[in-house]
Parts: sequence; structure tokens; C-alpha cells
Amino acid sequence: MKKIVLLPILLLIVIFIFLSTEKLDFYKPKIEFTEKPNKIGENTNIILYLKSEKSGLSNINIWIFQNNNKIEVYRENLNGNKEKKLIIPFNPRKAGLIEGKALLHIEVSNTSLIKKTNTVEIQTNIDYTPPVISIISSTQNIINGGTGFVFIKSSESLKNVYIKVEDFKFKCLNLKDKYVCPFSLPYFYKEAKPIVLEAYDLAGNKSLQSISYTFKKVKYSESVLNIDDNFIKTKVRPLSDKDIQDNIDLFRYVNVEIRKKNEETIHKVANECKNLYPMFEGKFEYLENSAKLGGFADYRKYRYNGKIIEGADAYHKGFDFASIKNAEIKASNNGKIVFTGFLGLYGNTVIIDHGLCVYSIYSHLSEIGIKNGDLVKKGQYIGKTGTTGLAVGDHLHFGILVNGIEVNPIEWFDLNWLNTRFYNYYKGGN
Repeated sequence: MKKIVLLPILLLIVIFIFLSTEKLDFYKPKIEFTEKPNKIGENTNIILYLKSEKSGLSNINIWIFQNNNKIEVYRENLNGNKEKKLIIPFNPRKAGLIEGKALLHIEVSNTSLIKKTNTVEIQTNIDYTPPVISIISSTQNIINGGTGFVFIKSSESLKNVYIKVEDFKFKCLNLKDKYVCPFSLPYFYKEAKPIVLEAYDLAGNKSLQSISYTFKKVKYSESVLNIDDNFIKTKVRPLSDKDIQDNIDLFRYVNVEIRKKNEETIHKVANECKNLYPMFEGKFEYLENSAKLGGFADYRKYRYNGKIIEGADAYHKGFDFASIKNAEIKASNNGKIVFTGFLGLYGNTVIIDHGLCVYSIYSHLSEIGIKNGDLVKKGQYIGKTGTTGLAVGDHLHFGILVNGIEVNPIEWFDLNWLNTRFYNYYKGGN
């Protein structure tokens, strides 16, 4: 009698164990997109994220239908993977599709004994026509180390727009009725370089336009700075992450390698461009009642015991302002604090995001008076000048970056320059 009662219980246990294994999965695999392919051009990548967390993924099949034609786009055995990201290149022109509507059909199955298949259909549009770009304005005279702006309109929505200057790529930002492209010619340029606008529509079609301008070469200063044993002991050695005994080798390592790491951090912060719309108003302000000691793009050599240290040269990528000791530093313009902390050669540092990929940096502070995430107004207290980092004497290192590249701050202190290059077109429309 006990055996008869136990059999159903054992059977239920076996069924429960069986159902809880990966061999039986009642859930369809998931199909996710970062962006649905509602438009497909000649060089479109279809990007899919597939998941079947219990049983695993079996197969994927993708077709596209247009005018009673069924064309295979992709198929693969997914070998039981629980997750899979697929980047599928597809050229509809080579597949014989014409411009117009089409239906993308995606099927993904799992490895369960009772196979489950998820089907997604997307109404898409085959598009081979590049966007038509109209240039509203572009900065005509640009210096090496200077900032330029290009304002454009497009015949359709754009997925990405860039200004390319050789290997540098600057993001353009969508400001509702127009796009604005802030960019820079790096300070070390000696001659004009081609500037090209690249615009990609939602289907990936590309338009290229050359941007004409007049290059105004600025010859920046060169200087030799003397350093001594006390400077190396008190300023240089504490910044090194290596135990280098030779003073010359130590200085060369800190001034080149540590500086490079510090600037990589700055460039990373100033290249995020999360805040699209400009928060800044009017001109940018510099340290009150101060004298300018070091200029932008000054090329500096260093002399120790009467000899130049070879391989330790560096560009100075901002202005040095000196006032009284521990002078109050105020935000140069409206913005959001995106970095506070100690940054090697730069010492205690604050970085402000002013929107439109424009950032300001304040370094060598003795005191930081704000924190990450704070919104600040022009003229608001943010800290005090000091000698932290690789600084000789109490001062403020101040810089401006556009799209992660250091630019000459002198332009941003000039309201007429800002009006004629930016504000008149940003505020005035066409």
C-alpha cells in the first residue's frame, strides 16, 4: 500500500526535476535591438541581442520581403549559447532590392525539447539616397589652436554628423532645427589642413562636404625653464609611480609619461559630450585681478644643472594666471561640475562641462569648493589657487577644451568673437 502511495509522489518529483532542467523551456528566446533597423541603406549593420537564459539558443534565420520576393539575409546555428550579440552586414542593393518599403522577418529558436521560436517582423524602408546638407554658416578665419563652428541643416534626420580634420573627429550636435559642429585646429598645426563634414542618415547613407576657411598661423612662444634638486625632491618625485633614482630620468618620466596619463584622463572627461545644449552665456571670465604668466601652446624645454633635459619637452595647454596667494577662483561660465580631485601634474583640479562639448579646466588648486554633479553659475566660487601638482608658485592653470581637444582660451574671453562665430547663428536661426 505504501509503494502505491509513494509512486505518484516519486513521479511528481521526477517531473518537477525534469521541468526544472534546461532540457525543457517554455519561454521563447528574447530578441532585442539597440536601434530597430527601420531604414536600411547600402552599408547597414543589423545589430541583434539574443537571449535564452534557460535552455540556450538554437538557430537564427533572417529574411527580407519586398514585392513578393523573399531574400535570405542571414542564418546561423547558435550552438546553445545563452546570449549572443550579432552584427550582421547587409547590402540590399547587391541583394536586388529597390528603394521603398520592405519587411524584415527574424526567427530565433531555443534548444528546449519543446522548441520555442520567437518571430519578429519589422516594417523597414530601403534607402540609397544620401542626405542633402545645407551649410548655414562656417567660421572663415581659424588659427592653429583656435575653435571653429559649422551650422548646417539637413533634408532628413541624421544619425551621425562629424567634422574631420585629418585624424581628429569632432561630434556635431542636433539642436532641433539645425546641427552645430564645434571643432578645433590643433595648436601644433603649421599649415592649413582639409576640413570635411561627414553626415550619415538613419539608413547609413553618407554625404561629404568640404569646409572652406582661411588659416591664420600663430607662432606660439618657446621657453626654457630651470629646475633644481629641491624642485625634483619636493615636486617631481612625489608624482612618480616608479622608484627612479636618477633625477634626469625621473623628471623625464614624470613630465612625459605621467603628464600623458593625466591628459588622457582630461581628454576622456572632455570628450563625453553628454550635455548637448550650450549652458554658457556671454564671454568666459578669467581669474579676477590677475596677471597672465604662462601662455597657451607655449613650448617648454627644461634645464637642470646647466643642461637641457633631452626628451622632456612639453606643450603648455592653457593659461597660467597669478593673483594673491589662495585667491578665490570663480566658474568662468555656467555649467556642470564633471571632475574634481587630484590629477598628478595638474594637482587639485576641477573640470566644468558648459554644454556643446565645451569644457573648462582649473588646476593647481589649494582648495576645491564644489563637488561632482553640482550646477554652477558664471562667477560662482569653486576653489582657491595653490601650488599642488607640478606648480612653481601659487597660480591657476586655466584651459578650454572643445570635443576633448585643448584650444586657445583667448577666443572664449572675447564676446565679439563668440557673437560673430556662434551666438548670432545659434540664437538667430538661419
